[in-house]
Amino acid sequence: MGQNFTNFDDFLGLLRKTNANLSYFTDFEKCDENLQIVSIKLHTLNFLLGKNDLKTNINRLFKYDKECFDVLNLLIAVRDKNTDVIDNNRVLTKIKTYFNDPEKIYEFFCETGLDKVFISGKIKNLHDYVFGVEVGLDTNARKNRGGSNFARIISEYFNSENICFQTEVSNLSLGLDLGSDQKRFDFVVKAGELTYLIETNFYNTGGSKLNEVARSYIEISHKISLYDRFKFVWITDGQGWLSAKNKLEEAYKSVKIYNLSTLHLFTSELKHG
Repeated sequence: MGQNFTNFDDFLGLLRKTNANLSYFTDFEKCDENLQIVSIKLHTLNFLLGKNDLKTNINRLFKYDKECFDVLNLLIAVRDKNTDVIDNNRVLTKIKTYFNDPEKIYEFFCETGLDKVFISGKIKNLHDYVFGVEVGLDTNARKNRGGSNFARIISEYFNSENICFQTEVSNLSLGLDLGSDQKRFDFVVKAGELTYLIETNFYNTGGSKLNEVARSYIEISHKISLYDRFKFVWITDGQGWLSAKNKLEEAYKSVKIYNLSTLHLFTSELKHG
């Protein structure tokens, strides 16, 4: 059974550009956790800051604690030490191969430009410097936070409406046979004799994946509709859907679909039937 509260064009017009709030942009707690893992090595590398004879002091430090150089990749904002680079001999190698001896370490400093940065004294503390690097690298995780941020918004809304729910519930634990499909539903809400199985997602950008998502939810909704005591609900938003609106419209005709602007209609159904 499709929608009856608004037409599809209205639904499209209500799609939001973003679901981001200020907490979305940087996970400072995660940045600090990553920093603590390398903290001691960074404090040891502080010895090299401001040293004019960098090569000599790299040799001295290597004899004292060669393990501290394992974190040099972070100083150029690269998290993976197995990242491929081309060396001066035009040979493909891994960044970590530069950290095994003083000569290669000095070469790494010179080739990356870190030598000038260290000698200049512009950096006073590598611990603080890498915290800034971690904040920058954390922007790569924003895409993954988009989905979890949307789920958090939904859960907060349910809580504000005094809607009791469970999260990450498998169809098998509910005694629901979906054939070859195995699902963990984002939210499960029981209201009277009915159990609502809810999937949530938000798409800022388009792509072929969206067509597949819509297709799979059409199939899952059909399978769930064969059970009298279960209902499937899809809460989705984001203007990425504008690039896949044809498939979304197809889903809209048979799946109970809500976005953030129409979510109050769903909660009203939960409360009043």
